[in-house]
Amino acid sequence: MPVSRPRVQIFQIHYSPESRQALEDGYIPLDNQRNERPDWREYWPIRRYFLENPCVEGDYYGFLSPAFGRKTRLTPETVCGFVDAHAGTADVMLFSPFYDQTAFFLNQWEQGIAAHKADTFAFEASLALLAPEYRLYETVGTSRNSVFCNYFVATGAFWSEWLARCERIFQCAERGDTELGRALAGQVDYNSKLAPIKVFIIERVACALLATQRRWTVKAYNSMLLPYSGSHISALGAELAALDALKIAYLAESHEQYLQSFFRLRAQFAQSLRKP
Repeated sequence: MPVSRPRVQIFQIHYSPESRQALEDGYIPLDNQRNERPDWREYWPIRRYFLENPCVEGDYYGFLSPAFGRKTRLTPETVCGFVDAHAGTADVMLFSPFYDQTAFFLNQWEQGIAAHKADTFAFEASLALLAPEYRLYETVGTSRNSVFCNYFVATGAFWSEWLARCERIFQCAERGDTELGRALAGQVDYNSKLAPIKVFIIERVACALLATQRRWTVKAYNSMLLPYSGSHISALGAELAALDALKIAYLAESHEQYLQSFFRLRAQFAQSLRKP
């Protein structure tokens, strides 16, 4: 008897008639035009979807922002083809742009603090709440397990775990009766504007799960083929691959020399970027 393939549903969120018109054929429109809670960005429509449509453990889901095509330059045909090729063998499939930001930083939580000029408290306290095994300055993230902008497609089993962890942050922020709850509402830099720090915490929950829960099988689209961030770090170009490779080697072998080499090489690269 033939085995049925899992169902794949990749949604693209829209917030207005204009963004609805800009959606790409090949994804399922997900209406957030009421946008009751813009302070939660994409988490609000994703949360609402799963509260109304409980996860099917073996099915695959993805939730892409309207900016997905611009940020990744990936077409729906490429994304759906990649998912079809790995559905049934991978639990999580990543489509993360900005390879420079993944390779240069130890992990995406460290990157978030630097990128958003944020105090470490909200990041460290959030990790203690949602993934206490994760260590901000010890846990290693690579292009194989790092997620940007929640650009991933995963099984219902993974999404259920993701939602449960995100809800810890959501409830803490909504109550606002603790130091962390108040910190999550704080505003941080985002492209020369201000945005609540809680949305950038939510964007890093998948990274925390993939780094601390080794049961998930991950397949990442080659992020070196996707756009870099345009930050000064991206000027390093191909040299970034050396940093990523050292982190990958460390995760494979646990030899401290790999990690020490990563920090030394990163310091050298940082120094070269500061030269006039």
